[in-house]
Amino acid sequence: YLPTGPELTQSAQLYDITGAKMRLLLDFPTTGEPHYAQAILASKIKDQSRRVYSLADNKHPYVTRTEKDAKVVRQGSKGHIYMTAGTKHFVPDNIEGSEVGEAGFFHVTN
Repeated sequence: YLPTGPELTQSAQLYDITGAKMRLLLDFPTTGEPHYAQAILASKIKDQSRRVYSLADNKHPYVTRTEKDAKVVRQGSKGHIYMTAGTKHFVPDNIEGSEVGEAGFFHVTN
């Protein structure tokens, strides 16, 4: 199988169960869904990353510590979206009120 990157390795298998013992007839990789993947260019975060970082100690002005802290703040023609990224979902997951030509800034805390 080829390396799958952020995907979990998945396969499809076809077995013959007509005899006394099961017999594998076909085994092949399938295209999976990257449920647990979130992507961003490494160059965007490389110099600011740490292996262990306490969320409670995060003093960044755009931090979103919990899903309850997620919000959308309008500043003139700009929208600041403070969001959390967890396994399989982002909060808020529905952002309304943006107009064509406005700038949107996503501040994502994982």
